Amino acid sequence: MSSAGRTVVRGRRESPEGRLPAATGAHPIETTSFSSGIWAAILFVSSEAMFFAALFTVYFYLRGRIPEWQPIFGEKPSWQGFPLLNTIALLSSSLTMQYAVRSIRSGARARAKVLLVLTIVLGAFFLTGQGIEYTRLGFLPQDGIFGGGFFLLTGFHGAHVTGGLIFIALCTFRVFKGQLGPARHLALEAASIYWHFVDVVWIGLFTTIYIIG
Repeated sequence: MSSAGRTVVRGRRESPEGRLPAATGAHPIETTSFSSGIWAAILFVSSEAMFFAALFTVYFYLRGRIPEWQPIFGEKPSWQGFPLLNTIALLSSSLTMQYAVRSIRSGARARAKVLLVLTIVLGAFFLTGQGIEYTRLGFLPQDGIFGGGFFLLTGFHGAHVTGGLIFIALCTFRVFKGQLGPARHLALEAASIYWHFVDVVWIGLFTTIYIIG
């Protein structure tokens, strides 16, 4: 059947995307808000959340059962000084990371580069401050249950921050190479989800260790 010289073919096209209207802009239409890759990142973060939930449970259980909770040598660390600066730096890096994702979505690659580098700098500042604090504590992991719990929780979190920084650094390299953009930014989205997760965990650690004690 023809109409005005144009052949009309009835039936289904090869893929569901083929039935969508053509994109009018420079970027292709995204068919779903959450792709399988994003769901994979969410599931991975969920498993990590359960891991930290177990650590927090052990911490509070021991704190409630053991009378000698204070470290044998030194005093419990204060929330002032490096812990507070680290908290500000890590929370700020979460904002820069989120704005970097928004920038890459909108095609502002130059702004995304600046924000990603700033995120890495803030994350590195956090790790450096954590290391300096370790040298000024006055107690070691073997100096009582509190000392062991302190190094266990902050150490595992620091390891996750390090992993997140490596992930973000790889994404930053790909942005500089032009491999990530408005139509291709799944890796950066996953890195953002993971980075927000380590920030939330730190809020829990800061409240538990430095404020509650």
